[in-house]
Amino acid sequence: MPPEGSRLVRRLTLLSAPIVPLLAGYLVYFQWRTPALDSTLPLAQAQLPYLLSAIIVALIFSGLGTFVVWRRPLQVEARLFFCMVQPIAVGLLFFLAFPNLAARPYWMEVVSIVGFHLSGAILVHYYLTFPVVLGTPRQRRWVLAPAYLLMLVALAFRLSGADLGLRLSFLYNTAEIVGAIVILVYAYVRRASADGRRRLRVVVFGAFFSATPPFFLYLLPKIAGLPDRMPDWMVGPFMVISPLSYVLAIVRHKLFDIDRVLNRAAVYAVMAAGILLLYLIPFLLIYRYLPGDWLGQISVAAGLTLLVGVGFDWTRARVQRGVDRFFYGGWYDYPGVVETISGALARSIERAELSDVLTRQVPTLMQLETGRLVIGDTSPSPSRPQLPSAMPLPLAFQGQTRAVWIVGGRRDGEDFTADDRRILNTLARQAEVSLSNVLLVEMLRQQLAEIRASRETLAGAQRQLLSSREDERARLARDLHDGPIQELVGLNMQLGLLLSNGSSPLSDVLEAMRLQVRALLSDLRHVCAELRPPMLDTLGLGAALRVLADDWSKQTGIPVQMVLPPDATLRALAGQAPVNLYRLAQEALTNIARHAAARRVAICLEWQDTRLAMTIHDDGRGFVVPTTLHGLAAQGHFGLVGMQERATLIGASLTVQSSPGHGTTLQIVL
Repeated sequence: MPPEGSRLVRRLTLLSAPIVPLLAGYLVYFQWRTPALDSTLPLAQAQLPYLLSAIIVALIFSGLGTFVVWRRPLQVEARLFFCMVQPIAVGLLFFLAFPNLAARPYWMEVVSIVGFHLSGAILVHYYLTFPVVLGTPRQRRWVLAPAYLLMLVALAFRLSGADLGLRLSFLYNTAEIVGAIVILVYAYVRRASADGRRRLRVVVFGAFFSATPPFFLYLLPKIAGLPDRMPDWMVGPFMVISPLSYVLAIVRHKLFDIDRVLNRAAVYAVMAAGILLLYLIPFLLIYRYLPGDWLGQISVAAGLTLLVGVGFDWTRARVQRGVDRFFYGGWYDYPGVVETISGALARSIERAELSDVLTRQVPTLMQLETGRLVIGDTSPSPSRPQLPSAMPLPLAFQGQTRAVWIVGGRRDGEDFTADDRRILNTLARQAEVSLSNVLLVEMLRQQLAEIRASRETLAGAQRQLLSSREDERARLARDLHDGPIQELVGLNMQLGLLLSNGSSPLSDVLEAMRLQVRALLSDLRHVCAELRPPMLDTLGLGAALRVLADDWSKQTGIPVQMVLPPDATLRALAGQAPVNLYRLAQEALTNIARHAAARRVAICLEWQDTRLAMTIHDDGRGFVVPTTLHGLAAQGHFGLVGMQERATLIGASLTVQSSPGHGTTLQIVL
């Protein structure tokens, strides 16, 4: 239908719907004149309560039908609903406004009878198409053709005015209602989905409370020829319940909000009743046997309050599950499931967390049996038990199936509905993202573990290299001391003996040779000291640092202030610590001489509890300290890089504090 036609239908229905209920009142008449006929139909005077009841009920039926077709003008179900409730509105209007048949004009009687019979046939037609379309079009025609034909036959019997015709008419109306209920129950049990059954629950609830009292208290007595058990004016208010339930089912489509309200209200009603009984019974006993014991009453109240506070969440969760099972069976809150599980999956970075969400939380929220998550080997195994009615959902990572989420069947034993599958597929896609996060985190952890292992291996190799280098230096120093140096010492002594025998033409040559031997001895001893300071092994770290500072000060002309603990405390250092601390101090002094342009240097060695700290400070030009070791290398501070690596190898920490114009402070803590 084009938009213009849709708007026209809406306007006509909005204008025409209130007309029928307004055809009643006090001393009003309808007159129709033609050149050949002058007809006047008087409307008998109605009693005010009956008239108001009739107008309200008819307006509700007519207005609801108009509202539905206005909201869904293109749906066949909405149009059928409109066509069904309008005859009911007309029939109930005159039926309720004029309960006294003798005071009711004949034409009103005819209109009411036609409206009731027509609406009954349309009711059967409506249930054949809503909420589930039953059968093929041909099968529906085979059902509807007799229904409408019998409607015409029953209408003829009713208009005949005979007592038998009246009873047959009521029997037909009863058969129509029973047939419609049978169709509704069949659609609910056999054909409707889970979502359709939720909508049908509202419809069945409305139809049951709408039709049961009038059926047993009004129609059956009419058929049996017995006195009415229900006043005529009460029939309309009961029948209003049914179209209200239809409106909820048709217009809203999904009744989550209503189900939520009913569900939560039932839970908290049960909780409130339980808390009331929990307080009421003990206090009744106290008032009965200990009416004046205020301390006991206060103690009981405090204990009960504490009990309620501690057990409220636990009790509410179990009452919620019980209410869900009792009222809704396998129902669950679709938006709530997606929202809750999405948040839980977003927080899952461990296999155990992901498995808990998919195999425990999802089954709990969706009323499913416990499932299983298989990560890695996704091939079926004979030893792996298969879950009945399970639905496997593959989870991919980087284009390959890396896991299978096996969803357990529904607890109510029914097959998965289209909504169930849509929700589970949505959760599976989100679970793939979580699986990717889990596997990426595991890969990163594995890579970090490999990097740490490589660094530890490299550090061990560097420690071994430093140890081997120091051992090699010590061996080379010993070899030089025991070999070439001793031979040069002997040569120097022999040259001295030759020169002591008196003057000789070769005295000048021997003296020059002796001076060269002494210079060579000095150079070799300096090399030995560089390779392995002799005092480090004999007198300890303190003495070696003093000699190092004195020699460096003589070479550079920069005074060095030494603050050292007693040598006895430093002799406790074992292993590679003394020689590496000496090398660190040696490298620091070398850097100061090359780059700092300092005027004073201070070396402080002190114990801080069980840790030894060596601080070297100069008042030189300073520099901007990078935050990382890579930054030191990028700025050309390779000496500091080597010191950092050496300190790390002996388990010490090196900190550098410096700024341009304010000198530099190095601290090594072992």
